[in-house]
Amino acid sequence: MEIKWLEDFLSLAETGNFSKSAEIRHVTQPAFSRRIKSLEHWIGTDLVDRNNFPITMTPAGRAFRGTAEEILRLLYSTRDEIKNGHRAHKSNLNIAALHSLAICFFPKWLTEIKPHLGDISIKIKARDLAECMQALTEGSSDFFLAFGHPKVPVLLDSSQYPYIILSQDRLVPVSKLNDKGKPMHKWPGTAKKPATILAYTPGSMLAKIVEQVWHINEMPEYNIVYENSMAEALKGMVEEGHGIAWLPLSNIQSELESGKLGLAIDVNKPRFKTWETELEVRLYRLKNRNRDSVENLWKIASAKVTV
Repeated sequence: MEIKWLEDFLSLAETGNFSKSAEIRHVTQPAFSRRIKSLEHWIGTDLVDRNNFPITMTPAGRAFRGTAEEILRLLYSTRDEIKNGHRAHKSNLNIAALHSLAICFFPKWLTEIKPHLGDISIKIKARDLAECMQALTEGSSDFFLAFGHPKVPVLLDSSQYPYIILSQDRLVPVSKLNDKGKPMHKWPGTAKKPATILAYTPGSMLAKIVEQVWHINEMPEYNIVYENSMAEALKGMVEEGHGIAWLPLSNIQSELESGKLGLAIDVNKPRFKTWETELEVRLYRLKNRNRDSVENLWKIASAKVTV
């Protein structure tokens, strides 16, 4: 087995295209294909599914991807450390995270667990829901940091992709307050005055959770005037008075306390709580990814669970 075969394989896993990876690796496509075949022969099974375009990883390929990344990381980091006269024994982990969590949740969570990490180094990649799930299932990420809700299914087999709940929050409809301390936009809307909604992009996890809230209530009149998958983007629009958005309570606590933002629902009405919902922050992992660094972070995260 040659190191360049691993580098070829990881390039192909990233691009999903033999021609593009051959160009990146400065080799002809036939030679590149032969090297991938040589690696598969050495492993003893197919690593890529050539019947799809873009190329996808087989289950064996997805499982081997993380191992290949770790082998190369250890080889190159050890080489560099030997050149510099020392060994640092660092272990890197990759976390795919939804954009909102990468911005608002991850920094504080990392501060909390960092004293317990030792030599573990974490690299986070902010992505949308589909990209995060793909990164976890194909093995390019060790963990997936996600929003969740007990009644909103996630298309991950829990027997293969277990999760722990790192934090629990609330998703609430909010509006900018006027000079009298009243919401500029009210929910629910009416036929004469539909509510102005700042919505999450369809298909995003927060959109699915908000839809679940709407489904258990009688649907009011509304107009969607803006869409974005990121809670921070919707928060900015709310702060400028452009409409109502469902935002994580933890993200707007200071704005609620200062009177800049307020609940868009009438808290005096008996069913106002039905327009709010619980919100979980979950950490998913691939069950058979058993590197020591993965297990260590899982234990640390489990011990630090906030409920």
